Amino acid sequence: MNKPTYQVQEHDENSYYFMSIGTKGIILKVVELFEIEPNVFNLGFGDYDFSKKIIDDKVKSKNGDAEKVLATVFGILSQFLLDNPTKSVLISGSTPHRTRLYQMIVNTYIDEFSRSFDIRGSIGNEFEPFQKNKTYESFFSKKNVTLVES
Repeated sequence: MNKPTYQVQEHDENSYYFMSIGTKGIILKVVELFEIEPNVFNLGFGDYDFSKKIIDDKVKSKNGDAEKVLATVFGILSQFLLDNPTKSVLISGSTPHRTRLYQMIVNTYIDEFSRSFDIRGSIGNEFEPFQKNKTYESFFSKKNVTLVES
């Protein structure tokens, strides 16, 4: 990925954090990948709320660095899938606004991502190959499988 990203730290297995630095100050961001069925993970993402000791996945930080934050999140996703080629990830925003943000970043990076990953979008319960500028409710990604002929 050719966009700037934040430095990421791994907290626990499948849990990552980084600091967003912008107009509102420094905000701790957390990405967690939860296994929802064998080899299928859900991507959770939000700001860490120190007072409640939870990840707030509905907050709008408005820290002025959305592109860098989203590039960092998708960098984490890419590395997770490269490190775990038999696993796949479901991405669904906790709000329509967050789903739109995910859609924007997938639209931006689809050409780069599609070289290594199979990316699909869903409308209802049906997944189809991701198409730019089509509105989806969720996204599904996994590493592309390359077949070698013998």
